Amino acid sequence: MIQIKDLNKTYGEGTNAVHALRNCNVEFEYGKFTAIIGTSGSGKSTLLHLMGGLDTKAEGEIFYDDEDILRYSDAQLAKFRRKNIGFVFQFFNLVPELTAKENIFLPMMIDKVKVDEEYFDKLTEKLGISERLTHYPSQLSGGQQQRVAIARALAAKPSIILADEPTGNLDSKTSMDVIALLKLTGKEFAQTIVMITHNEEIATMADQMIRIEDGRIFSAGVPDGANGGEKDA
Repeated sequence: MIQIKDLNKTYGEGTNAVHALRNCNVEFEYGKFTAIIGTSGSGKSTLLHLMGGLDTKAEGEIFYDDEDILRYSDAQLAKFRRKNIGFVFQFFNLVPELTAKENIFLPMMIDKVKVDEEYFDKLTEKLGISERLTHYPSQLSGGQQQRVAIARALAAKPSIILADEPTGNLDSKTSMDVIALLKLTGKEFAQTIVMITHNEEIATMADQMIRIEDGRIFSAGVPDGANGGEKDA
């Protein structure tokens, strides 16, 4: 289980201080798809970045099982990210000079990780991009580029996927398709997914919804679309 305990994050000091997170306490169950929903500036991206070890300057605790990653050294944190976490961002961040397949393999090539070809074939088939692997990003639609980005995040078999507004640059239909695929691959490969979004309709596709406003967790529960309503934390 992932546990956030008394998490506080402040940018700046004194009269210029901005409290991005205020005494946040929440739990994420392994193997579940959780949506964190909130308006722009609510603190959801800050929370996700801290969970992924992209930022460590905060007060409180972030436990993965019994390990508090806020206490990790930079080297420990880098090793933890490479081994356990895959990131999906709003902007696809594909290298235009590389094919889809080369983009997917790029992080593993950098880390000198051996590719599991059988897993790769199954993953790209599930994502519907097996026929697009020799294409360059400019030859792919927005939805196809995001599927490539998802494949890149999943290719090294991380146990946890952190997705930051993964449908922010997509139309509504493509957005729903991408989230459905993300949910499908999460279940297929037993991965924990934590996604932030401002879109209520997309959030209802998750197993759990967490609502955050002004840096505070207001509720956590099952979204309406999953099991009859969201309950307060």
